[in-house]
Amino acid sequence: MHRLIEKLIKKRRQPLTITSRVSSVTNVFVQAIIPSVKPTEDEVLEALTILGASPDHPECVYCGAPATDWDHLRPFVKGRRPTGYIDEIRNLVPSCSTCNNSKGGQDWETWMQGSAAQSPAKRGVKGIPQRIARLHAFEAWGNVQPIDLAALVGEDVWNAHWNRRDEIEKLMFSAQAEAKKLRSTIRAAMGKTRPGSARTRKGPGGPLTP
Repeated sequence: MHRLIEKLIKKRRQPLTITSRVSSVTNVFVQAIIPSVKPTEDEVLEALTILGASPDHPECVYCGAPATDWDHLRPFVKGRRPTGYIDEIRNLVPSCSTCNNSKGGQDWETWMQGSAAQSPAKRGVKGIPQRIARLHAFEAWGNVQPIDLAALVGEDVWNAHWNRRDEIEKLMFSAQAEAKKLRSTIRAAMGKTRPGSARTRKGPGGPLTP
């Protein structure tokens, strides 16, 4: 059996939920207000030199694979609020997609040496102490400190922004409850109008997903 057909039969699509995107709302609310500082070519070359990375063939600073992304060494979000770190070359390092996705918002050094899925230590990457030393040198060069963003705009404006985020999330949970009812109603109606109900229909597709 072709694996595409096997995937259809064995790995049925599970219904998405509106609330599964709640974390994305926080990320968007953070990304929308974080400033981005465009680096000069000299700044990029200096950063790569400190990291021991070639400007022609940059490697992931975490594992040594070919770099495909720029990762924020210090994450934007922690505890559903901005950390105060922004998008600037002194907080950006070349990374592969595997490391970028695995690290997420974790502390970079703890993650590198930890047992998270696809972390450098978990994958048996060589030279981790040396990689960590280069990243410490990069941090010393950048001397990046978190910015008190709330103080820059004022507490009232700051809190209003996050209150709007909370209101949207509440609406998402309410919408999910309604979506669940709609799905049940649609499923029941399909069972009455289509040949073979959800209970009796046979074939590769099996019963409708609840």
